[in-house]
Amino acid sequence: MFDSLSEEQNLVVSTPSDLIVIAGPGSGKTRTLISKTLKLLNDGVPPEKIFVLTFSVKVSLELKKRLREIGIDEVKVDTFHGLAYDLIREKEGKPPRILTEKERNELLKRLFPGVKNALSKKENRKMYYAYLEKNGVYDFDFLIYRASKLEKLELKGSYLIVDEFQDLSQDLYPFLKVLSPATWVFFGDPNQSIYGFRGAHPEKLKTFLEKIKPGLKVCYLTQSFRCPDVVLKYAESFKASPWSSPRLRSNISKGEVLGFLTFDEEVEKETLLKLLRENLGGLTLETAKVSQASPEDIFILSRLRILLAPVKEWLLQEGFPVSLPEEEAMECLAELSQFLSSSRIKYLSVEQALANVSPDLKNYLLNLYELFGKDKEKFIAYISNLRESDLIFPERQGIKLMTIHASKGLEARIVILIGAEEGILPLTIFKDFDFDEEKRTLFVALTRTKEKFYFFIQKGRRAYGRCFEQVSSFFTNFPIKEVEKPKPKAKQRSLF
Repeated sequence: MFDSLSEEQNLVVSTPSDLIVIAGPGSGKTRTLISKTLKLLNDGVPPEKIFVLTFSVKVSLELKKRLREIGIDEVKVDTFHGLAYDLIREKEGKPPRILTEKERNELLKRLFPGVKNALSKKENRKMYYAYLEKNGVYDFDFLIYRASKLEKLELKGSYLIVDEFQDLSQDLYPFLKVLSPATWVFFGDPNQSIYGFRGAHPEKLKTFLEKIKPGLKVCYLTQSFRCPDVVLKYAESFKASPWSSPRLRSNISKGEVLGFLTFDEEVEKETLLKLLRENLGGLTLETAKVSQASPEDIFILSRLRILLAPVKEWLLQEGFPVSLPEEEAMECLAELSQFLSSSRIKYLSVEQALANVSPDLKNYLLNLYELFGKDKEKFIAYISNLRESDLIFPERQGIKLMTIHASKGLEARIVILIGAEEGILPLTIFKDFDFDEEKRTLFVALTRTKEKFYFFIQKGRRAYGRCFEQVSSFFTNFPIKEVEKPKPKAKQRSLF
């Protein structure tokens, strides 16, 4: 496995000290992380001394799967909340009672009637945590808070390997401090930090990491095995990270970046449908031979989910197979809520309780159950707090229509962006927008593609009661093709 690593990847694997790995899109980050774990085991580090942690349960599942593929099953793979759960259980001698999302919301309404975002105020949060402690219950935030109050753990000689470190929220910093005796190996890409609304801020994270680990070394994975060089050339302008990094590079020369400027919705519709037919090989035998793309090879993305509604209708009317991962995730969330409200999970085994659950959700939950070591209490606590973003299944067939945020971590041959107007991307129509995060959002969209990136500008696009007329300043230096409205065919004059 080590023989096939690049020079950059080998440097990461062989570096024994605390390490930040800034891994560009498609640079083999997961492969390098797996290789690093294997190297530690080969060097004699006991499996119980290696912790592979993520912020997202989806990422944990993928890492667990990849480690198993090379015969590694003893290393702990979990989320930060999962580790906090285990530590609190060990301290208290019993599983912590975790509120469901519904119970938490009802409690907040009762404690702070009529107050929105009540926990944004310190005094309210303090009062809320005091209530939880008095009643012996937890939510996920309080779980992390209590775990961060534990005395420093026996972590000497241990390794903390973190994936997607750029997504770590500020609430996790005190918990990370408790874990600081371990050697840290953090993988991620601050240029893909797009979860500011969840408390992730690259600048604050950099300051924190350098304070806790002054000797922290930084390595870079700059070669993309996914994106064509032409795509990376444009993406370079949208890096916005406190860590300066070398230019991304690729040996993939074949690629295309092109925008379409239309002047009404009908022209945008026809242009998009024509583009899809061409790339799916649906126009002529010649294009079919050249393209050979399948619907699953195509993502249609937008900064705003509302812009995808008409696109969905256009595609369905023309008979294109369509998948809407976020809508499907909401359906899964509703099904999960219904499942949890029944008594099946309390009295039956997990396998029996899931017998009547839809196949995708059932398989996902069974994988989670296995990830948590078939610990039923922990499993129930976790699935009671799953979010829509945890239930996105990109494997479903059809052209994928989703927001840029939902596409993070995924890839496709062809990526089409709807809504390249000023005010939509960057999204400036809402208060407190973060310009750097908007740049990173476009960086994420661009770097999902393995081949082609197209974007659509519609002059006069309407959303949220506003009209968007201007081409986004983000796309000033991109190639843009104006698409004129077809002229009506002249009627033949009648002889009579």
